[in-house]
Amino acid sequence: MKSEEIIRCMIEKYAACLSYKDSGYLRNYLEGDDIPQRPYLTFATMYKLPYFFRFLWQDHLSENSPWREHIVGCDGQTAYSKYEDSGLKTQSSLKYAIAEANAVSRNAVAQISQHLPEIDLLPVSWLERHKNLTWIGTEAANGRECFCIASSVKNAQDSMLWIACDDFSLRRVKTYTLVTADVANHVADMAKKLAVADAVASALPRERQRAYIETNYEEVIFNEEMKIEDFAMPPE
Repeated sequence: MKSEEIIRCMIEKYAACLSYKDSGYLRNYLEGDDIPQRPYLTFATMYKLPYFFRFLWQDHLSENSPWREHIVGCDGQTAYSKYEDSGLKTQSSLKYAIAEANAVSRNAVAQISQHLPEIDLLPVSWLERHKNLTWIGTEAANGRECFCIASSVKNAQDSMLWIACDDFSLRRVKTYTLVTADVANHVADMAKKLAVADAVASALPRERQRAYIETNYEEVIFNEEMKIEDFAMPPE
């Protein structure tokens, strides 16, 4: 399959789902590190058409600090957020609640909500936001064999996606937070590792390390029966 076909299958999978559930974690990386840093944010998502949504995440500020719990969601009518340091708050809309949580959740809440059309924050389509799709190869991610595809969002090939070969669910997203002109080198390195014969290597020199965030989806469930009560506003 071509990159465009794989991406369209992924988009159609999420657009057609009546409900969605996941759990996973985020990690930081520096280019060249063999071992990533420990998970510093965990999350769980629940979604049910049209506007039932619940995104819960936990983070901690340092290795020895306690985990903090935060949540944004909508009970079908009323949107809300609850951060550990500011308490429960009613929001004007679910999209506003998601937008407000983008920074504090390290954009984890946006990674999946942008694939669900009813609550997508941006007026342009996914394919309009992601350009220059590049086939990298196949690789296992969170226990599933995946298609690996790079795309350009703000900079050349600054995002990479691992999409399950069997059901086109998203299993991993890697997004650069520091991008230099040689970002294509990393994509070429990935392609070589996965033995893609027609990979094109960039001749640009490596100037400095790139940092990136990796969002991992360990569990993904489509169209599971969900109770409306599961999306109720949490107590204060």
